[in-house]
Amino acid sequence: MSGERPAQAGAPPPGTSLGEKVSVSIGIIAAMVLAVLVNLLVARHYKRWDWTQGGLYTLSDATVSTLRSIEEPIRVYVLLSEGDPLTLSVRHQLDAYRAENPRIEVQVTDPDRRPAEFLAVQQRYGVVAGKTEDGRIVTDAAIIVARGDRPHFLTASDLVEVEDEDDLRSRPRLEQALTGAIRSVLRSERPMVCFATGHGEKSIEAGGAGGLAALKDRLNKNNYEVAELGGGRGDDGHGDEEEARAAPAEPAPEVDLGRCRVLVLAGPSQPVPASDVARYRAFIEKGGSALLALGPVPDESDQQYVDLGLSSLLAVAGVELRSDFVFELDPKLRSTQGFGETFSPIVRPHPITEGLVKAADHGLGPVLTVASSLASTASGPVVPAPLLVTSDSAFGMVDFFGWARDPSEPKPRDGDHPGPLTVACASELPKPAGSSAAHGPRVVVVGSPGVLYGANWQSPELRGTAVFVESALSWLAASPPMLDIPDKPSVTAGLRISEDSLAGIFRYVVVYMPLAAALLGLAVYLARRGAERRPGDKGGPGSPAGRGARGASAEAEREGPP
Repeated sequence: MSGERPAQAGAPPPGTSLGEKVSVSIGIIAAMVLAVLVNLLVARHYKRWDWTQGGLYTLSDATVSTLRSIEEPIRVYVLLSEGDPLTLSVRHQLDAYRAENPRIEVQVTDPDRRPAEFLAVQQRYGVVAGKTEDGRIVTDAAIIVARGDRPHFLTASDLVEVEDEDDLRSRPRLEQALTGAIRSVLRSERPMVCFATGHGEKSIEAGGAGGLAALKDRLNKNNYEVAELGGGRGDDGHGDEEEARAAPAEPAPEVDLGRCRVLVLAGPSQPVPASDVARYRAFIEKGGSALLALGPVPDESDQQYVDLGLSSLLAVAGVELRSDFVFELDPKLRSTQGFGETFSPIVRPHPITEGLVKAADHGLGPVLTVASSLASTASGPVVPAPLLVTSDSAFGMVDFFGWARDPSEPKPRDGDHPGPLTVACASELPKPAGSSAAHGPRVVVVGSPGVLYGANWQSPELRGTAVFVESALSWLAASPPMLDIPDKPSVTAGLRISEDSLAGIFRYVVVYMPLAAALLGLAVYLARRGAERRPGDKGGPGSPAGRGARGASAEAEREGPP
């Protein structure tokens, strides 16, 4: 045996110099430091990639700006069971929220697996819960978003919209619901928007494409308080029949106009009494803001327009509503249907119209139908700024009723108002004496009441009009822009299987597929057998040439090498 001792495992080989040892140690330490720095860099610059169809978890600019404005913890309680189809989507969505702001604190509480945690949340926020026949716990709130003791509840119907029950197609609304809830708990006040009534206006409870219920719902979801403001009747002492049908059985309590942040006059169809006009004007002059959506209203004889008696109210904003009917003749702006009474106006720069830029990127812009033009009467400090205008080819027809008796392609005549015409404008008045507000009273006038109707929130093609109205109300109330998150693409939420289709699937899987595989295998087998037995093949193993070749090869092997 040799007298040398074996080298220990891991020890440097004999003859390693001190410099080499130091160099190896420095390399190891540098690698460790590099690894720590890489981890710190990744932690500070977190990045997620969304590969889902339609960018399901890609946050909109509105959500990102909302999340970055959070300066205190926001608790999000997810009260969904692990088996709920929404659970995974909600978790991924909240991961994207927490990546933008770690102040979003998420607590997932499965009512079935963590009953103690669920009971604590239930008692704190008053969640109503019950059990199904199979023992599962169901609640009236799927998610609770809370800031301190101020909660906002979201149900399952808020998180997903069923688009087609027959095809089981649904549209995710996770981002709209979560961001809206966060904004709701962040806001310390609820500005009140008051809709004037009593002059033939639509009721805020009237649904459908021609009602105001969609706008009311939109305001409520953005944490506005909506109320109807009582007013006098028209000259005949009777309200609009449609309004009477839509009105609730019991009249709502009278709302003090002084509590309102914004007054909305949504298309009155009857003359407004002088007392109401004076009341509305005093509200504006004292610091209130107003949205006046007015348009041409024919009288009962269809011979002239109704004088709404709002001249003195419009004069506060330096605006005059003309008695004309706007026709847009530019083929790029007018609708392909009709005579040009439906058109897309040109947007002018203003804080209100900033939100229309992104809508325009998607090929969407405001659309007006049946409008009158507006003229500026201001000569003092109040100068209305145009928001929406027509092209040079448009004109305001003065004798509309004469043309309507024998309608044809409209052409401007002497006395008509030539384009470009203003169809929406905004004015900001000087601050009242002693006011501590950041700005003076604001007034937006639109020459078409149709911009407030529900169709603009129900039809994707009219989304630009909805954005314009929401931006105008936000500017009037001096509030953050309303939440505008584009809809995600609809997806198939499940598969509807009937007894017949189930029997067809059974026959296909159990009978047709195995039978097809067997037939295919038999065909391959027969093809191979036929190739082996084919006569006359010169090189085949059964041919004479083949037998001769095998005999010659065997003879050569017996004789060996020469």
